[in-house]
Amino acid sequence: MDIVRKKIIKSSVSDSVAKLIKAAFSSYRQGNNSRSKRYAKMAFELIKKHKIHLPEELKNSFCKKCLLVWLPGTTITTIYDSKNNCLRIRCHCGYSKRV
Repeated sequence: MDIVRKKIIKSSVSDSVAKLIKAAFSSYRQGNNSRSKRYAKMAFELIKKHKIHLPEELKNSFCKKCLLVWLPGTTITTIYDSKNNCLRIRCHCGYSKRV
């Protein structure tokens, strides 16, 4: 496959992933948890299929384990970890990530 074609496909897929994550946030705020998880799952599958590197704000927007969108105070808890000198994000499913 041509290099230019790959770049065009990856840029269009990254736009689609951003739209899917935005749709996941809006559907979660409306109360549709299953639809929100489905949008996040579709975005995660596109990321894996096309090997896309996402910016940090999109990487830290949903849980990799349960595919729940991360909203501070409602779906995640943030704790300062003084031992590792970092911020730790913990999802309701138990998945935690250092930021």
